[in-house]
Amino acid sequence: MFKSKKILVVGDAMLDIYYSGEVNRISPEAPVPVFKKLNEQWLLGGASNVAANLVAANQSTSILTMIGDDADGLKIKALFNKIGVDFSLVNIWNRSTITKTRFLAENNQQVLRLDIEDSQPISQKETALLLDLFMNAMDRFDLILLSDYLKGLLTYEFTQGIINIAKVHGKKVLVDVKDPDFKKYKGAWLLKPNIKELSALTKMQVSTDEDLVTAARYLLKEVACEYILTTCGAKGMVLVSEDIVYHLDTISKSVYDVTGAGDTTIAYLAAALANGIDIKDAMKIANYAAGIQVGKVGTSTVYLHEVEEAMAPRGYKKQKVFYLNEREQLSKLIDQWRSKGETIVTTNGCFDIIHRGHLSLLEKAKSYGDHLIVMINTDKSVKRLKGAARPINSEEDRAMVIAAFKCVDAVALFDPLIDNKIIPESDLIDMNEEARNVAKEAPMGIIKLIAPDIHAKGGDYTADQVPEAIYAKEFRAVPFAQGYSTTKIINKRIGDGNNCIR
Repeated sequence: MFKSKKILVVGDAMLDIYYSGEVNRISPEAPVPVFKKLNEQWLLGGASNVAANLVAANQSTSILTMIGDDADGLKIKALFNKIGVDFSLVNIWNRSTITKTRFLAENNQQVLRLDIEDSQPISQKETALLLDLFMNAMDRFDLILLSDYLKGLLTYEFTQGIINIAKVHGKKVLVDVKDPDFKKYKGAWLLKPNIKELSALTKMQVSTDEDLVTAARYLLKEVACEYILTTCGAKGMVLVSEDIVYHLDTISKSVYDVTGAGDTTIAYLAAALANGIDIKDAMKIANYAAGIQVGKVGTSTVYLHEVEEAMAPRGYKKQKVFYLNEREQLSKLIDQWRSKGETIVTTNGCFDIIHRGHLSLLEKAKSYGDHLIVMINTDKSVKRLKGAARPINSEEDRAMVIAAFKCVDAVALFDPLIDNKIIPESDLIDMNEEARNVAKEAPMGIIKLIAPDIHAKGGDYTADQVPEAIYAKEFRAVPFAQGYSTTKIINKRIGDGNNCIR
């Protein structure tokens, strides 16, 4: 859906801290609940969460902000580094890093929130420093996104400086607004208020659709921007320009937690616009992303593959069989699983005539992790291993049958003569001659690509007898179901006088 574009987020960085625990009694000191902390989690909040969602949307993301010279500031940088946000434009101010600590009891019910912040405006000196940084970095970016949380960073002077510099360089500026003083945002390309913020910006009542359009058009004229996009919660979004009034209903979704939904909306809108997508279609993408966000707990990111799956037409089936020329598609599927912290198991074989032993192997292998990828030899590879009379069934038929098993998440055809070209000699240097010979027809290349958590093999093998296992974190041998093999089935049928195997 998206190519990777370079987007700069400018705004208030925060650290969201979640304490999970339980409340079972009232304090004897005062009539207040006693919260017993069991777990804690640190997440990126505010403008930092916008940046995190842009990364999840496959965008090359940088952030210009200020944080404290403290442990919480270091934690924000560590989280940026972990997900790949460029924080070279992050500066230190002489105050604490902004934090929001939420206390979550049973069923993730929020019982208290503790905020630590100093929202005084940044100084003239800090404003000049940040504008210099922005000016020098301007040409690197395709789009600028301002995330205003009214925490002191986006002052009138700084915000106007960013917008004016960007306009000179022909860059779009999108603003997620908070300040009721609309003059601060004058000249931006798009403003995204919610209904309450639109009312505060215009000093107008916004209780009907007509009120909303009237207020948006007034703001559009006063701020001299191209678009006003008002988010209306469960009622969707409304886009207003000089010649457009476009209403988009919300995506039907169970609402679990609205924290960060606005961040997700503006991030996906920015990613779509940076990719040259029409603004109405960009709204639809952002709307789907927001619908996914509200189904999650707390401040969280929405990944591009989640949006793609949600937008897929009814009846769409995810690709399950991957041919030799579809390694890129397989890699994307693996990246999706990895992004969610899910484990991958692999196994391989010819799987020519399916029997009970195969099912036993596949079900056992799947029990080791979250996803099972079955690698199947191509017809040419089977012939080299089993002789000219094999396989009985074509590679496509064998792949489709294995893919039909519920325990199998993906099937990948492989041919060692093709896939193993990527294997450097240095990877084989410690193998004995027997293992090197086995490696010639083993799924070395494709397992190197997958890098599974566990590689499972049917039989009583040890890891040193399975050369491809060097690319897995762990190897496990699965005992064969006794008495079952494709060769025995073929020989039995021939022995019974049935020579019509096709």
